[in-house]
Amino acid sequence: MKQRTKEVLNIVRDVWIAARPLSLSLALYSTVLGMVIAHGEGKLFTGDAMLDMKKIFLVIAAGLFVQTGANLINDYFECEYKYRRQEGKRYTFLGRQRTKFDILIFVLGMIFFLLTAILGLYLVYLSTPLLLYIGAIGIIGGYSYTGEPIAYKKRGLGALLSFILMGPLMVYGTYLVFAQDLSWTPVVLGMPLSLMIPLLMMSNELRDYERDKELGIKTLTVRLGCGFGKALYLGLLMGSYGLTVLYVILGLLPKASLLVLLTLPLAGVSYRTVSAVKREGVPVTNKLHLSFGLILILSMII
Repeated sequence: MKQRTKEVLNIVRDVWIAARPLSLSLALYSTVLGMVIAHGEGKLFTGDAMLDMKKIFLVIAAGLFVQTGANLINDYFECEYKYRRQEGKRYTFLGRQRTKFDILIFVLGMIFFLLTAILGLYLVYLSTPLLLYIGAIGIIGGYSYTGEPIAYKKRGLGALLSFILMGPLMVYGTYLVFAQDLSWTPVVLGMPLSLMIPLLMMSNELRDYERDKELGIKTLTVRLGCGFGKALYLGLLMGSYGLTVLYVILGLLPKASLLVLLTLPLAGVSYRTVSAVKREGVPVTNKLHLSFGLILILSMII
């Protein structure tokens, strides 16, 4: 009995690791930011409290579900290079030999995509048909990060497409649920925080540079070199802070948004850690995204 309990706990632990819950701040912040922008235009609340709260809950849940699905599918297609020992009986699955746990991860990933689709369709019913196209792009893009046959990460497009899908597309999709209007405002205002998304992708690529190079995984950093990856990381950092300051000067963001400058010391630590190609580069970049995003969003609400 104890052995069985231990096995179950190990499976739960490995599923938790594969889902990478700490990274879900990407989807959480993008959806919340879209709602904050809609609220700034007086479009978040309609007067029907039940409907408004339903939309808010569904949008956040859909965002978290699609990223969880993407994380699990990513883990499935890269599981042979990760933390798990590939031991035990294997089964033919999608043309390859996989363990039971690997198959479980793939199935869970697809279930999360299915749940996202269901929630998305309901949101389309509650808001606008335009959301259908954004949702479809989001789900396909989430799967295709490492999912075969596309696997755009291996084509050097991981950072770029993750930025588009988890940044402007998710922020605008959220805004659209409430505003039901075509506008560049959520894309523009969301840009400082959206640039933090490829920052996290680049920290992953730099950390895995040697491994990816040996395995022939052609990420952007492998294709253009570690030096380019570090330069791009620094450029994205400068872009996030620079745009925030510019938007405040132009009156697009409140003066309180300048409080994000308090995170500059953490940004410096992040860049130095990532440049040294240390494993800590990923969690420290995630902390930077959490801190920067929280301050920016609160400044916009207040």
